[in-house]
Amino acid sequence: MEGPVLPPKNYQINRGFRFVDDYLYCEEIRVCDLLSSKISGQTVATPLYVYSKKQIEANIDKYKMAMMRETERNIQLSYSVKANMNPTVIKLMMDHGLFLTLVSGHELRLALQLGQDPQRIILNGSGKMDWEVELACKRGVLVNVDSAFNLRQTVRICQQGGYVATVLLRVNPDINPDVHGYVSTGQEGSKFGIPGEELDDVLEMAVKSERIRVVGLHCHIGSTLTDSHKFRQSTQVLVDLYQKIQKKIPEMQILNLGGGLSIPYKAQISLFEETKQMLDLEFDKYKDQRVLELYENLLNKRITLATFLESIKSLPHGIEICLKLREQLPAEVLVPEPEDLVKTVCDILPPNTIAILEPGRSLVGNSAILLSRVLGTKSSGKRNFIVLDGSMTEVIRPCLYGAYHHIELAEPSRISSHVNSDNQLTVVSDIVGPVCESADFLGKDRQLVPPHTGCLMAVFDTGAYCSSMSSNYNMRVRPAELLVDGDKATIIRKCETFENMMFCYTDCSQNSENES
Repeated sequence: MEGPVLPPKNYQINRGFRFVDDYLYCEEIRVCDLLSSKISGQTVATPLYVYSKKQIEANIDKYKMAMMRETERNIQLSYSVKANMNPTVIKLMMDHGLFLTLVSGHELRLALQLGQDPQRIILNGSGKMDWEVELACKRGVLVNVDSAFNLRQTVRICQQGGYVATVLLRVNPDINPDVHGYVSTGQEGSKFGIPGEELDDVLEMAVKSERIRVVGLHCHIGSTLTDSHKFRQSTQVLVDLYQKIQKKIPEMQILNLGGGLSIPYKAQISLFEETKQMLDLEFDKYKDQRVLELYENLLNKRITLATFLESIKSLPHGIEICLKLREQLPAEVLVPEPEDLVKTVCDILPPNTIAILEPGRSLVGNSAILLSRVLGTKSSGKRNFIVLDGSMTEVIRPCLYGAYHHIELAEPSRISSHVNSDNQLTVVSDIVGPVCESADFLGKDRQLVPPHTGCLMAVFDTGAYCSSMSSNYNMRVRPAELLVDGDKATIIRKCETFENMMFCYTDCSQNSENES
């Protein structure tokens, strides 16, 4: 007699991804079908990054709508390219009117090659090479000066080339953003920004130089921010400094507030039982059928918490419900929205200033998955392992930061639906890759239905700091990248080959000829 089975997954994750009867879809395409059909005349294999164009555009629209509501403020949106430097993604940002924030000369070369207006480019960086500064100054890019030596370097290069550099001064506000130390950038002791004790000397040097035109200030306190009040604190530091030195530098007009807003990496985690009980009591107060249907969809895992919160805002009492839930639900599954970020600073911005926001992660993070295939399963002592063909070379954040990425089967498991020997439908497993490192894990202690060998699995929220931080460690080729737009998929990066990896090494072409 067959044992119990889990109900199939049927729920919306975000605008780009959803489950239908245990199959994961990206927009209108079942992701497993991407591997069984030719795309642009080519076949693709796992591991594979899959992006949703609709989700990227939805993320852009969130910021734009938040900015439009603050009609009395001049706010510009600038995409931080380091989050994902795929030219197709950058071009999409440009097509939607975004500025570009860069941290290297080659990012600058790419932006110019793609046709971005130099006056809509910001070059950051705590250590810039001479050629990078020269290219930026020559093309009229806004240069973010990060230190006294960076200012002296910029003055020297402008004197040699006959340029006048338009600059922002990046200050260190000494604010603890309560994030992982590796992504904290605004505290005392950080390598980023001009420390307070150097600021007066840097200002004096900048004012005296005829080769420097200071147009504003900048600070950035870190990434994966989950507390909008920290963002307000850093903005207040900038505003106070701006008002203090405005008479000395009357051309100043720009306040670059930085970015760093996190995304809800844990939004797909099931609600705890005590949370459900609290929500039951809360929703007993509301009679609107649409509100109750949304709540039922949340409880039955037809939508994620992030989708629920976004959808309910437009319904009666929706804003009130969101505020109450944000007070009561676990902080790990909720992060501020772009609207929260904009609202929290608008009332303290001086009139006639131009504010710049520099999001990267929150524009692209939830727009992609890494699609991987199960190589096999194994056990060692009390630990169970699901071994994928994807690894730390494609998603380094878990081993680098201890970061969480949600992981699910992207198709139904073909393993029998009987309960296992422990009378359980699911098994707690570590999700690991084939790289020769104990640090090669994508997720630990995940409660999952045991997958069959060859089963497709999805690592979610890999649109930011995954492809851009990927590597060839163990001589692994970096994966292809696909962009899905409705029912169409396009290859936006080809999979690397052995020949690609060997191209820059000496004598490889000769050795290849000898092999053949």
